[in-house]
Amino acid sequence: MNRSNILSTLKSIIAGKLDLNISENEIDDHASLLEDGLALDSISMAEFFELVETQFAIKLLDVDLDFANFASLQSVCTLIELRRQPATEMVQA
Repeated sequence: MNRSNILSTLKSIIAGKLDLNISENEIDDHASLLEDGLALDSISMAEFFELVETQFAIKLLDVDLDFANFASLQSVCTLIELRRQPATEMVQA
């Protein structure tokens, strides 16, 4: 899955699975997921984490739950790409 597909899937999750009343085409790749952007609250963020883990077959670690990783869809995409790498590739990086 390439970066464009990941971003599209993330937008689909936000627009279709979270109760935000926003369409996919209204979501900017660089908009914050938090207060000054999409304004996901703690419940929406927890649901988003779970949906991301399920959709991309990854496990988010405690260390991943950093503001910088969820500052925008671009940063979430980078995190997903990192977590999708086999463990041997992650060690070499």
